Amino acid sequence: MIGLDVGSTTAKKVSIEDGKIKYQITGTHNWKDLIAGIDGKDIISTGYFRNTVPHRASVTEITAAIYGVRHYFPDADVIVDIGGQDTKVIDVRKNNFIINDKCSAGTGAFLEFVANYFKIELTEMGSYHGRAKRIPAINNTCGVFALSEMISQLVAGYTQEEVIAGMHYAFARRISFMIPEAESLVLIGGTVKNKGMVSALSYILKKEVLVPDEPQIVNALGALKYYS
Repeated sequence: MIGLDVGSTTAKKVSIEDGKIKYQITGTHNWKDLIAGIDGKDIISTGYFRNTVPHRASVTEITAAIYGVRHYFPDADVIVDIGGQDTKVIDVRKNNFIINDKCSAGTGAFLEFVANYFKIELTEMGSYHGRAKRIPAINNTCGVFALSEMISQLVAGYTQEEVIAGMHYAFARRISFMIPEAESLVLIGGTVKNKGMVSALSYILKKEVLVPDEPQIVNALGALKYYS
């Protein structure tokens, strides 16, 4: 059996062999490459396209996130799943959730926009963040106005590293309003590989946040765990 998470931007396959988690990640449009030679009866799917790919059963992203996070952090209170097109905040204690899917400002797409502007990889933004000497105040995280704000800060004399850090803090402030007070807060999703964003959110929330070793595969793992 495999867990298959076909999200808005990436597809992830997870299997457990001899007690070890094996995984592959590719772009969403290449999801078929992940299941070559695998019978649909052996697939538990989740993600945006969970019902359009071959599967034995499908699992919602909320359920998959809970089961996947439990593998790493059994006592997690709140899960923040930052995806390409939305951010989900799941309060495991109360069994409820909030989704931000109306604006790119609180999603991975916003940070990808920033990375593309500076012509760097999303995962490189963390090291740029770490080199910032100052943090410019950036108030508008709307994708429409972000470019103008970035240019204004660069013209004002802030470095590329400082503007990237400022964008991380603006992003973190945006999603912090969705997050309830909790003892144990876990971040998942591909965007969480950006250590600068994680650092900014931890600072704004004034608490340590937990991140699995491979945050991008948690939902695929959760789909598999839920069914097995």
